[in-house]
Amino acid sequence: MRRLWWLLMLLLFMSAAWAVERPVPVAVSVPPQASLVQAIGGDRVSVQSMVSPGQSTHTFAPSPRQLRAMEDAQLYVKVGHPEYRFEHQFMQVLEGRGDRVVVIDSAEGVALRELEGHHHDHGHAHGHRHDHDHGDTDPHLWVSPSIMRNVAVRVAEALAALDPEGEAHYRQGLEDFLGALDTVDAELRDTLSGLQRRTFLVNHPAWGYFADDYDLRQMSIEVDGKEPTPAQLGRFIERARAKEVRLILVQPGFSRRSADVIARELDIDVVEMDPMAEDWLGNLRRMGAVLREALS
Repeated sequence: MRRLWWLLMLLLFMSAAWAVERPVPVAVSVPPQASLVQAIGGDRVSVQSMVSPGQSTHTFAPSPRQLRAMEDAQLYVKVGHPEYRFEHQFMQVLEGRGDRVVVIDSAEGVALRELEGHHHDHGHAHGHRHDHDHGDTDPHLWVSPSIMRNVAVRVAEALAALDPEGEAHYRQGLEDFLGALDTVDAELRDTLSGLQRRTFLVNHPAWGYFADDYDLRQMSIEVDGKEPTPAQLGRFIERARAKEVRLILVQPGFSRRSADVIARELDIDVVEMDPMAEDWLGNLRRMGAVLREALS
């Protein structure tokens, strides 16, 4: 009997310890956000990205398993663009739980930029929307270090509120992350400051907020979210030639057919860059090196 009592006490102790040490479950929409949360939270958080590296946010549809995973989240970091419909589904799951879940909207306070390759007068005169998921404004907010800096501060505050015992841990995690971000930002400003050319081509316009941060310009080959027609492609080649563009960035998951045609016609480089890469800071460094190599 005494042995059974000690066993019961041991189980209760282990259960209490597990409850205290259980990581805060966090859900995010895209892998770069997961990188940010993990850097701040460390082993005190368990992070799940709904969209995986290499997947397209524009064709993504959550599985029943992912919708169930949202039911455990105490914190959800969303991109917050109005046309990311899969985020609406996740919000419905969270709202249906009835308890309080902290939601961080990365787009809060951000002036959404116009999306290259989209035309405001196309379709809207007749009350129609574009076929593409995000209309006329750019949803790829996470490629901007300045936007992600603000998100990081809010994530640390939210985690400290959810897990007060870890406040010092999150404060240190935030300090370390912002220090690393400042280092990469300074490197990029130095790397990209003296470029002879400041325009690069993309098969899909995902790098606009990054370009804005560093006084660059992306030109989108897509037209209203689609491959250009032969006539449009011909005009685009002439504009690119006039601007002496020397680089095309292609994103995994999107057609590169037109990009390859342009590259052959202008004899310029095609480089694959994934804005969804989970190693967010490392990916920004690589972006700077690719641009420096091609545009110097």
